Amino acid sequence: MTPTAPTSLHELPAWVDVTAMAVAAVFGAHVARRRQTPLFGVLLAGVVAGLGGGMVRDVLLGLEPVAITTWYYIPAVLAAAIIGGSLARRVSLNPLPFVAAQAIALGLLIGIGVQKAVEYHAPAASAILIGVISATFGGAADDMLAGRRAAIMREDHWLLPAVVCGAVIFWLATIYIAFYPAVLITVTAVTALRVLSVHIGWTSPVFPGDNLHAKRP
Repeated sequence: MTPTAPTSLHELPAWVDVTAMAVAAVFGAHVARRRQTPLFGVLLAGVVAGLGGGMVRDVLLGLEPVAITTWYYIPAVLAAAIIGGSLARRVSLNPLPFVAAQAIALGLLIGIGVQKAVEYHAPAASAILIGVISATFGGAADDMLAGRRAAIMREDHWLLPAVVCGAVIFWLATIYIAFYPAVLITVTAVTALRVLSVHIGWTSPVFPGDNLHAKRP
């Protein structure tokens, strides 16, 4: 079925889409090089982190992935990955600045996911889910390529809960306020939740009776 034509009220500017993916690519490549990944692995990590979520978003919406059909997406994200990898040894982020940089990338990816879903008239719950997937797929794919358990599935300090909260906040803000304020509000909220969770020591919620620290048989 052909997707419904987008509504002009909620159009996602292409430069915002590319910027969000480029920021995610810088962060992904930075993390990969800090983990002593070889050159091409660093570049692959950056490209996957940058493009992965947006490509899955487009597929879920029944669209041709814009990163494949538009010529400048891959070069822009690859250039961002090179920058992120090159700066990794010169710019060493301490825990809280690292978390803040990650949260900014996540907030931008949430925005491009939810916004495009809204643009194509997806229901609220679907738009929020697409925002969560857009923000987390690239990082999860990077972790799996490196043979690690995906960070979003670990008891990290409010990583996935912060993303879900950010997607809900973005949907509400873009529907009832406007797109650009929604981006600012979401990035601020996700960053605040992530930094506070690390600083205070919040852990991800679990089902009653579960103890994630208990020794497994």
